[in-house]
Amino acid sequence: MDYGLYFHIPFCFKKCNYCDFLSFSSFDVYEDEKQRYFHALEEEWFVRNELIKSDDRIDSIYIGGGTPSYVDPMYIENIMEMVKNEKTITKDAEITIEVNPGTVTFEKLQRYHDAGINRLSIGIQSTHNRLLKSLGRIHNSSDCEEVFRMAKDAGFRNISADLIFGIPQVEDEAAQTFEEFATDIENVLSWGARHLSAYSIIVEEGTPLCELFRRKKAQEISPELERQMYYAIPKLLRDYHLSQYEISNYARLDTMSKHNLKYWKCLPYIGFGLGAASYYPLNKDNNYTEYIRESNTKNFTDYLQFYFNGEKEIIDFNEQMYEFMMLGFRQTKGPDPRAFTKRFGCLYTEVFKEKLKKLAEKGLIILTTSAKLSPKGFDYANEVFREFVL
Repeated sequence: MDYGLYFHIPFCFKKCNYCDFLSFSSFDVYEDEKQRYFHALEEEWFVRNELIKSDDRIDSIYIGGGTPSYVDPMYIENIMEMVKNEKTITKDAEITIEVNPGTVTFEKLQRYHDAGINRLSIGIQSTHNRLLKSLGRIHNSSDCEEVFRMAKDAGFRNISADLIFGIPQVEDEAAQTFEEFATDIENVLSWGARHLSAYSIIVEEGTPLCELFRRKKAQEISPELERQMYYAIPKLLRDYHLSQYEISNYARLDTMSKHNLKYWKCLPYIGFGLGAASYYPLNKDNNYTEYIRESNTKNFTDYLQFYFNGEKEIIDFNEQMYEFMMLGFRQTKGPDPRAFTKRFGCLYTEVFKEKLKKLAEKGLIILTTSAKLSPKGFDYANEVFREFVL
């Protein structure tokens, strides 16, 4: 069995205005606490890596955050060395690190590449200075282009870019226009992105952006403009041979994110670090009929003291089928019927016959011998997902 690994690096130079991720700015954490965190991360690895048996392999590694490119690259090299020393990594493994303009240098990129990392996920968000300011990013437009140049010079070819659309009016700064978003896409693709993640902005509780809305200092764009942006993405990507394969992700056939597909296909992964999540089979003796879902503690102090464990639950055979469908509908092809039958020994079109029929009658899915979201379903995907929540 092939596993994915996730390592969480919860440090940033500065938290962005919209961010509610489990991360800390440079103003909130001392340097010695960062060192202790990576010591704890190493300890967790040696405690928990035995969940992956000796005959299992690693086919994806994802180093996320936070901003992994903010910390000393020595810490990233140590993570890669830990894994190589203990586990078998497949020859075609996808190994990703998240980097942000303004925190990454050519030297860091070279060291990542030399350590075996072969994919970058670059947090661009926008290529327009005024919108970067609204989002609270620390970089500017020229930094965005420069990081692509440095990445290619360092040897990276598999590069993904993150963009945000639907950016609201913030104080005196006007909201994002359709033309600006289209330019963002054109820029990152011309610079060398072979994968695109595009997310509609969400105003999360407790963030500076949420406070601006509360004080009437920010105003959302119209829902019609937000949908116009979303539906334009595939057309804007066509000349670059990228197509949509998940609700928010676009790629060439050979650059779809192997690691993220593990989440959407309910394949096993182990997470290390503060708040990291895992999903893996209970044991081989029961034929993998039960899986474990667990998450690490989100308490920074506890983690530094080697108290790693957070919530843990057993996912039984029936619940796994429901999750397979719910997460599978995030993919444009829908849940894989062959994979479902191989794993569960039955047809999902029979097991969920009534649910699928109801969703098809509402026009939310296209139902044949398999099922996938309809164009209308992309607008009401949460209604489809809710059908498969126990």
